[in-house]
Amino acid sequence: MALIADPAQQEVMDRVTAVMSLVEGHAEFVMDGVGPDVLPTVATLRRRFSQRRKGTGPVYRVLRLLLGLEQKMQQYADGRHFVAGVVDLVGMEGFNTVWTGPETLPLKDELTHPERWVERVLHRPAVTV
Repeated sequence: MALIADPAQQEVMDRVTAVMSLVEGHAEFVMDGVGPDVLPTVATLRRRFSQRRKGTGPVYRVLRLLLGLEQKMQQYADGRHFVAGVVDLVGMEGFNTVWTGPETLPLKDELTHPERWVERVLHRPAVTV
């Protein structure tokens, strides 16, 4: 899609990708935070997610690339990195600012640099909590 999108369309696609990554990453972050007392199969779920990301051989990885599934797997990882990074920097209360409006949603480049989101949205230097 990126090859045929004009700059305005690419910007929309980047915003959608960032939001989807946020939602997917938040789900993984919450799942990882839930202990076996609440969800007895949490360790099994995490193991299966990790296995799915790795793939099962070179043919499968090429197929995933061709179908765009590799990018989808990267979205999960980027989203999880963003959520964990922001929580590490500003705590859960600071992270929850992300849900307050469209202007507080992460930009695509902020997924891999959560400190940029903290600086842009919370207007403060990214310092570890």
